[in-house]
Amino acid sequence: MWKQHNSTPSGPEDEEAAYGRYLSSLLARSVLTKAGAIMKMERKGASRDLAERIAEKFEEAGMIDDRAYALLFAETHPEWGRRRLQDELRRKGVEARFIRESLEDLDEEARAAVLAEEWAGFGTEERKITERLLRRGFPFSVSRKAAERACEGDG
Repeated sequence: MWKQHNSTPSGPEDEEAAYGRYLSSLLARSVLTKAGAIMKMERKGASRDLAERIAEKFEEAGMIDDRAYALLFAETHPEWGRRRLQDELRRKGVEARFIRESLEDLDEEARAAVLAEEWAGFGTEERKITERLLRRGFPFSVSRKAAERACEGDG
């Protein structure tokens, strides 16, 4: 079990408070999804039930917000396409409805075009640009079109 300041929780309330303090310290340093918070507490020795109960309280208090997390995540990863964003958010335990909402206004063509133009400016060949975009989660048609447009006039 996780200890703080060499004190061992002596009862259920102490245990909940200790894990609550642990989660507070984690959230002070970074943003977590609800699933991520539960996982971190379980790794420290909390039971699944206790971790879920604490995470629920933090969610109700607005300290954990998977919807806001998904929106911010999609916005701060402009170099990724819909598929990669979706996979990463799913892996982080974000609910499907929040994932859908965070990606509904995503303009993959614009994102791919920015990357393709940048890479073409460095002299990257069209085929390699297409491959890079595919690895970043962009669909083939979008990747191919962005690469073609970025490399027009070359060669």
